[in-house]
Amino acid sequence: MRNPDDLPIFEDDFLRRARAFQMRRLYVGLASSGLEFGVVIALLFWYLGVEAAKPVGGAFVSGFATFSLIVFLKTLVSLPFDYYGGYVLAHRENLSNQSLAGWLWDRCKGLALLLLLGGSAGGVFLMIMAAWPVHWWWIAALASVLLVVFISLIAPVLLAPIFFRFKPLADEELRERLLALLERTKASVYGGVWEMDMSSKSKTANAALVGWGPSRRVVLSDTLLDFTPDEIEAILAHEIAHHVGRHIPALIAMKSVMLAFAMYLSRHSLEWLGEWTNPALVQPGEPAGIVVLWVVLSILGAVMSPVFLVISRAFEHRCDRYSTEYAEVRGGLSSALVKLCRQNLTDPDPPGWVVALFHSHPSVYDRLARIEPREKA
Repeated sequence: MRNPDDLPIFEDDFLRRARAFQMRRLYVGLASSGLEFGVVIALLFWYLGVEAAKPVGGAFVSGFATFSLIVFLKTLVSLPFDYYGGYVLAHRENLSNQSLAGWLWDRCKGLALLLLLGGSAGGVFLMIMAAWPVHWWWIAALASVLLVVFISLIAPVLLAPIFFRFKPLADEELRERLLALLERTKASVYGGVWEMDMSSKSKTANAALVGWGPSRRVVLSDTLLDFTPDEIEAILAHEIAHHVGRHIPALIAMKSVMLAFAMYLSRHSLEWLGEWTNPALVQPGEPAGIVVLWVVLSILGAVMSPVFLVISRAFEHRCDRYSTEYAEVRGGLSSALVKLCRQNLTDPDPPGWVVALFHSHPSVYDRLARIEPREKA
């Protein structure tokens, strides 16, 4: 959507910088993803070779080792792209406060977590395949969904503090205002309102209502606290709408169906591979099963992503409408979106194909065009 006359005007220099920055990051990410997928395909052919070395040990050890090998190779080939897209470009545009050592340390911590959680999941996956060679696909799908829900529960309390420091929101007046909003919207929050030290790493700003049940809490980046209380309340009202509207469980449910379908396709892919390669290498419980599942999930995810993104963007519009209804003062959301756009160097009007294929949120101009009439009503 083009910028109509009644919407905030961004300077031409900002528009050029934002478009160039976001498109560079997109192209770098696409190149990295393509190379990573090629590595996984190459690994699959290696595993299917007659002389392919197999990890020693039982199903759990084999699964852990195979998953770790995939992650290590993907990380190795993507590191230069991640460095350029996540560190060089961010510093070039003055969006990052993080040193190179700090950036690398965060990457190491993320890799360690992925290996610990994902490797363990890979080990359990092969154990399920070996124990139930016919019905493994739906049992593994159910186990994966339970793992996703569990991680969502513990992430705000145990995982996020590995990367950021959290403390109760110091601004008592703002805290009371946000708690009043939570009470008005009947959003149950047991963990309180917290402040995250995002400024230690980034100049970008964000807010979220995270977690499930007892771990649900409001999190504000300290870079957001320069916004007005009206703007912060409007942003939180938008985040509350995701929980009130059950958007997160809906997305998890849709992706769970896709995951189950991917497991089903993987089962038949292994059977098909067994017809033209060594059948012993693709039996349920063999390491090749993890690589096949990874390939199937990658392809299916790419195919289904535009569909999920359409739904996600529709959810975002609903949350914007909810925010304009429940925020105490109207006008805060549109003002906050403009500030976030500037602070995060977001392209307010990206090409339509970019939004359709890669964006979970509508463009800023699209959102403003829908929000402002409601705020002025």
